[in-house]
Amino acid sequence: MTDQWVIPFYKKQFEWLRDVEEEMASYLQQSADKIEEQIGVTFESMLDIGAGVGSIARVLDARGIAMTTLELVPELVETARIRSPKSVDIHMGDFYTYTFSKQFDVVSYFDGFGIGTDNDQLTLLKRMKDWVKDDGSLLIDIYHPDYWRTMAAGQKMKIDNAERIYSFDEGNCRLVDSWWHAEHPEDIVAQSLRCYTINEISAMCEKAQLTIVGIFPGGAMDFDKWAYIETAPLSSCLSYRIKVKKTT
Repeated sequence: MTDQWVIPFYKKQFEWLRDVEEEMASYLQQSADKIEEQIGVTFESMLDIGAGVGSIARVLDARGIAMTTLELVPELVETARIRSPKSVDIHMGDFYTYTFSKQFDVVSYFDGFGIGTDNDQLTLLKRMKDWVKDDGSLLIDIYHPDYWRTMAAGQKMKIDNAERIYSFDEGNCRLVDSWWHAEHPEDIVAQSLRCYTINEISAMCEKAQLTIVGIFPGGAMDFDKWAYIETAPLSSCLSYRIKVKKTT
């Protein structure tokens, strides 16, 4: 079950941030390169859940991959439909309840895994397993607790019309990312995402009859230098990506 904070948070985030997709063209191409490299074999179809406005889907679609997206927030779905060619199959719905009549070579969830309880995450992994072909792969970004606990907690920043502050819920091992508009600091929206060690997410995948076959460290913010490091060591990255296969 999707938490109630999800739609208000991502709707406000979308409203408050300026549109930088054109400026991100090179970054999106690099992200698509990484996806293809991490999968490691040619693939023809991909489902991206929590797809936002569909930026990465459009890049992969232009490379000849049949893209399907699933996104919950209506405003993001509408923007995706305006910007995307008809070859991108765009769906609006909750990934805990939505159904697909076909399977995909790749199923991905970037920058968002951890909504809800551990049982919710396990349910989602099982659903993703059903959506991927027997010889296909899942790509999932997992937030690393050590980064959010020791490096990010307490950091505050201003982005466009919004301000944000990070905190860490130690008891539940969750990053908390709180946002507000600069002119309305009393109106706060926040996302809360469960962070997992490799051992924790491996155990959860095992329960879902999935096996991690690849681990790819992500980047990290150097708050002292206020610079983003594209690839950080696994021990200090803000998130890492796992490649998962069905257990045989």
